[in-house]
Amino acid sequence: MMTYQTSSRQLVRALHALMPTAIIAILHERPWHSLTFCGAQICLSIMLPENAEQQLPLIARLLEDHEFSLPGQLVADIAITETAILDGKYRLIVDALLLDD
Repeated sequence: MMTYQTSSRQLVRALHALMPTAIIAILHERPWHSLTFCGAQICLSIMLPENAEQQLPLIARLLEDHEFSLPGQLVADIAITETAILDGKYRLIVDALLLDD
């Protein structure tokens, strides 16, 4: 069984591969359980350059459609839940649900 921290790091690495210029930080993560599944809820901050405004719809579609390959994990849900401009950069808040495979 993987630790939740390992799961979130794997997701961050996968997101860096999709968005190499992004600065990605884990804001928080917590265990998640249902009757049939276990996993983790993860909240990430993704900082993008100021010129990323035109890319935001593409990034949203990319996250929605991308098949992540994380050993031992399934990305059940991932979405941009908030956007803001801070210090001239776009900040995306991304929430993800990872399930143990």
